Amino acid sequence: MRRLHSTVARRVLGAFLLLCALAACGGGSASESSSTPTPTPPPPAPVATGSAGCGITAKFSTGLQSITSDNVQRSYWIEMPAGYDRNKTYPVVIGLHWRGGSANDVYTWGGFFGLKPLYGDNAIFIAPQGLDAGWANDGDRDIRFMRSMISQVQQGVCTDPQRVFATGFSFGGMMSNAIGCQMGDVVRAIAPLSGSLWSGCGSSAHRVAAIFDHAMDDNVVPYSAGEEARNTFLARNSCSATTKPIGNNGCVEYQGCSAGKPVVWCGHATGGHWPPGFSAAETKAFFDRF
Repeated sequence: MRRLHSTVARRVLGAFLLLCALAACGGGSASESSSTPTPTPPPPAPVATGSAGCGITAKFSTGLQSITSDNVQRSYWIEMPAGYDRNKTYPVVIGLHWRGGSANDVYTWGGFFGLKPLYGDNAIFIAPQGLDAGWANDGDRDIRFMRSMISQVQQGVCTDPQRVFATGFSFGGMMSNAIGCQMGDVVRAIAPLSGSLWSGCGSSAHRVAAIFDHAMDDNVVPYSAGEEARNTFLARNSCSATTKPIGNNGCVEYQGCSAGKPVVWCGHATGGHWPPGFSAAETKAFFDRF
């Protein structure tokens, strides 16, 4: 009987020790699990903040619009995307005509210098009309017109205020430079084609990214005038003289520029006073960086 009791006791003790061991193992795993830090989830991707025209019925459709600036009736053509979405923040591309040209020429001549076919329905395009078919910008009158026009568009349709771009050819390239000089608080990047600083270059604390295109044999706006404009933005954006090839068309990007304010120069030997066939692709690739 005593041997039976001893055997039972040993079995009970063994079972008890086994349970304790299992509990200890389980407890250890729980302890280790609870002490392992939970990974911090990555922050959500930034959401583009739309303009005042987002979420409302569009106040514009494709066509000619008007606005009063400096007590003068001014006009511009707006090209709206097919299937416009009032909750989508669209980039805005401003196309500026040459001397003697018109807003009508800009949206019919290759579709905003070839950019409209590349963007398709993923951007809103604007073609302003210059006074006397040019951009003399006397007393900064055209700068004020641009500001009023952009504001009107942003209030009427859904745009991304951080992606407003300006491009233009010849006199339009000159006005693009003027915009870059004075409207960095509104415009993100410019792409002057065969331009200069002849529309003025007022001072501003704000900077823009810029891509320039100019032919060495341009007999209307000298190559040196384009270089002068480029050098102005190189100085403003604190770029170095070191360059790096970019793209496949002989363009170079200056190094060491202020963060987010690159400067690209596309100088080519021939082509005269006319944008080369690759300018639209290079311009869009540049704008797409922002």
